[in-house]
Amino acid sequence: DGKIGAAYSTNPRTDEVYNDERVYSNTNGIDVQGAYALSDNWAIQASHFQRWERTTGGPDSVTIKYNRNLTELGGGYYFAMNKRKTAFLQVFGGAGLGKFSFTDHSVYGDYFHQADILKFYVQPAFVFRSKGSFSTSIALRGSFVKFNSIKTNYTANQLSDYQLSNLDYHTKFFFEPAFVSSFGFKNVPGLRFEFQGSLSLLAAYDPSNYRPVNFSVGSYLDFGSLRRSTGK
Repeated sequence: DGKIGAAYSTNPRTDEVYNDERVYSNTNGIDVQGAYALSDNWAIQASHFQRWERTTGGPDSVTIKYNRNLTELGGGYYFAMNKRKTAFLQVFGGAGLGKFSFTDHSVYGDYFHQADILKFYVQPAFVFRSKGSFSTSIALRGSFVKFNSIKTNYTANQLSDYQLSNLDYHTKFFFEPAFVSSFGFKNVPGLRFEFQGSLSLLAAYDPSNYRPVNFSVGSYLDFGSLRRSTGK
């Protein structure tokens, strides 16, 4: 059994006012995910995300363009919680590597900031399947994120003002609960549609700017359902 799919991902667009000047932010991204069951209880998974974000406006006429990418590999254990196999508990863990960078163009000059990302995660989840074509998951991921090899032309004062000066000092922990729901059609076996909403909550005394909400919608191929429908 296995699946592979892709989704469009975004954050809520923000429209804020600073010193009577509007600042707009939006995010676009792509998530690619896959998983394969090695046995009745063990599976491996892999994912990659790419984000393109943009912030414009404000009293300093800023244009900040973000580019983020991260690739994760993991594995875990899952089992049915009832005899009908409509409820499952799964626990996965893994690691990821990526790069986060942005450029800053404003009346004060042109700047850049980039960092390598090392990530470890643990993700328990409850999965509920109906007799029909619906499936719902509640995941409670905990992620440890470390920023390394930072390169920038910001001054020390600018790094402090923008809450960037301590990024590589401590590993940051994020609590990331997520709700995932998917559905399919009996006359189109193997093809399912999925939507997800998730939060990202930083557990730290020192403040940092980050995106706390994410939404995604996409589709994937369920190879197990496809095999069962063809009798192979």
